[in-house]
Amino acid sequence: MSLLARLDNFLGPRYAAFVVSLAMLMGVLLALAWYVDGRIQQREGLSPWMLCLDPVILVYILALHPFMHRRWVRAMRSLEALAPHGRSAGRAGTAARRGEWAAMMLGMLAGLALARRGPATEGWLWLYSEAVSGLTFALLGATIYGSVMRSRQLAAFSRSGLELKVFDGHLLTPFAQWGQGLSLVFVGGISLSLLFQSYQSLRSVESVIIYGCLIVVAMTLFFMSMWTVHVALAKAQYKELARVRSELVRAREALVQKRDCDTARTVQDTYLPVVILGVYERQVLNASTWPFNLAIVGRVFASVGAPLVVYLLKLAFGVGRVL
Repeated sequence: MSLLARLDNFLGPRYAAFVVSLAMLMGVLLALAWYVDGRIQQREGLSPWMLCLDPVILVYILALHPFMHRRWVRAMRSLEALAPHGRSAGRAGTAARRGEWAAMMLGMLAGLALARRGPATEGWLWLYSEAVSGLTFALLGATIYGSVMRSRQLAAFSRSGLELKVFDGHLLTPFAQWGQGLSLVFVGGISLSLLFQSYQSLRSVESVIIYGCLIVVAMTLFFMSMWTVHVALAKAQYKELARVRSELVRAREALVQKRDCDTARTVQDTYLPVVILGVYERQVLNASTWPFNLAIVGRVFASVGAPLVVYLLKLAFGVGRVL
């Protein structure tokens, strides 16, 4: 389990109260720092409202983690049901644990560096921004690292051999739901980030490029999580097609041999397997090799509209204030 999953497991029903208490504590600390410092000394083009971004993202990550973790557990259970000899897919190694800590440290360093370019330039607000930004980016780094490692775990488990049939795609739908949830979480974070940006920063070409790239990454995460399962189903389809076509060739040869030397009844009995195998071949060809349905894909692509709506509303609000 990841560090956040272990925290959730340790707190149990008290996890929600912990997240609410942490949100209230950060809000009180921000209000106290603002009161002590008085008027904020801010950099040009940056809004003091951006000081609320890191606490909101931090609470956002903590609040949604149990939901995503439950989806991942369901996905892994569906995969283990197809594993030969009851092999488990949920083993975490020491190297993965060290990698998670390293990702948190790198994220913390990135957060501290970005906090120095934030709106607050001195005083308690600056210290608050440094601390919360470091913690937020540490959790963000651990979350991104966990997502990548889960995708690699899925790929390794699929390559090691599964008792997967071409018509078992529906059994792996929980993986599509996990990938969908992962994309929606990233898109939601992008939308929240846009809410706290200033009008001047949103107008810049750099912001458009950055947020456009983030949306592409969110969509890529969804399809990356599905690609390994698609490859496994495609291999199962190819294997089944090869078997069916081999039997179909033998059935056709038997039909040709019976046609000239046996009675009509015998020919009819020989013709029946050819028809059945031909119908089954079409069914195998039409079987989906993607573990999702159109509704899941539709929700993922529809979610892309949320950041766009927030972006346009922020621009319109900024223009209104200027006018």
